[in-house]
Amino acid sequence: MEEIIKLSEEEIKNLSFKEQLSLLEKINNYFQNEQEDEIDIEKALEIYKKALDILTYAREKLVNLKEEKMKIDEKYEKIKNQLSE
Repeated sequence: MEEIIKLSEEEIKNLSFKEQLSLLEKINNYFQNEQEDEIDIEKALEIYKKALDILTYAREKLVNLKEEKMKIDEKYEKIKNQLSE
């Protein structure tokens, strides 16, 4: 978890969507597998904040990818319609 906590916002932003999801999965597994009496609350809070940062950038990346796909689909439809005329 330490390597995740140390990630800067810029490093998170530059990760691929798949890498961001992988980090979120690791964080989720950490919380799922830790016993309540073994959790360091300060560390858990840092990890939780980092998860929100990762989630924010992953969502932003997903929105951008969807917009890019829509543009590609529009170009495809335009070309397809021109070919059928």
